[in-house]
Amino acid sequence: MSARPLSVALLTSARTWRGSSASLAIIAEGLVQRGHRARLLAGDDGVAEAFARLGLPASRVPAGDTGLREARAVAAVLREIGADVILVDRPRDLRLAALASIRHPVRIVNCYNLSRSRPPSDLLSRLAYRRVGLTIFVSRDSAARTLQLAPYILRRPHQVIHGAVDPTRFGPNPDAAAAFRRTHGLADAPFALAVGSLTPEKRYDFLLEVWKRLGADAPPLLVCGEGGNEARLRDRAAELGVNCRWLGQLERNQVPAAYAAATCLVHAGAVETFGLSVLEAMVSSLPVVAVRGGAVPEVLGDAGLLAPVDDAAAFAGLVRELLADPGRRAALGAAGRSRALQHFSLEAMRSSYAAAIESVCAKVGE
Repeated sequence: MSARPLSVALLTSARTWRGSSASLAIIAEGLVQRGHRARLLAGDDGVAEAFARLGLPASRVPAGDTGLREARAVAAVLREIGADVILVDRPRDLRLAALASIRHPVRIVNCYNLSRSRPPSDLLSRLAYRRVGLTIFVSRDSAARTLQLAPYILRRPHQVIHGAVDPTRFGPNPDAAAAFRRTHGLADAPFALAVGSLTPEKRYDFLLEVWKRLGADAPPLLVCGEGGNEARLRDRAAELGVNCRWLGQLERNQVPAAYAAATCLVHAGAVETFGLSVLEAMVSSLPVVAVRGGAVPEVLGDAGLLAPVDDAAAFAGLVRELLADPGRRAALGAAGRSRALQHFSLEAMRSSYAAAIESVCAKVGE
């Protein structure tokens, strides 16, 4: 525990409330539980409002670019709240925090959660990393891969803290499942769910190829997410003639209902630093079919089904087998929730982040 209460800013340029914003809320709650102050600095009104609805203070800042104007605005808020630490989780925000820290000295904690094949290597990012007091990786796989590709990150202190989701929010819920199915006209028919931004890293083209292989009798694939690839992916799905529905970004309270209603989650991302949607499905007792890439095998363990990264036929075979076997779906769902509760505890995540941030500040006074 820190010798005094800390003031911690959590900076995000995220435009929607999804993985990174939810994780920042968990971290903030853990800090408050330990007697510290936490404030979100958000580049989007909706993200700031969602944070405030949880009873956590938030300020709107210009975070859409990394420039002197934006850095001055962030520094002004840091001075206003007397910030000791600023936590970021994407390269753009790290660069902005580094610039702001020149005007208001503050320790930077970087939560590395970037699902790309290579870490940033531009000069500004490399200079920004020199001001980082601690990098937190969300999986052992992400840490090993990143440090091998970007040894300059290795020069700064780093550790691994796994992500988590709230098991009271995600879980089996027949009423919510029935309501979700009514809303989307699904009746009692099976359907597969895919959750994640419509970006190349999530590999929706691979999933569309899988669904083509499953044939005309395949259950619908419901995709929850938005992004710049949506129009192209819609056209591709129509071209392949697959049964795919695009739901966009669901409201926060609808996400757990989608997991509760689905028959299985399918996930094709091969460079995930963690795979939050996989963990959300596990906590929801929803069986998962994914590819053996990135951190997903570390999270899923033997509580789900894994196919080779580029083998659409093998992936389709696993989906087909799972859909035909209710007993196996139930067993995998139960195993997933058990593993999630045992290895990815919400309280462990909160306390670990709070302790890590306290340690960064303690080293300043040494």
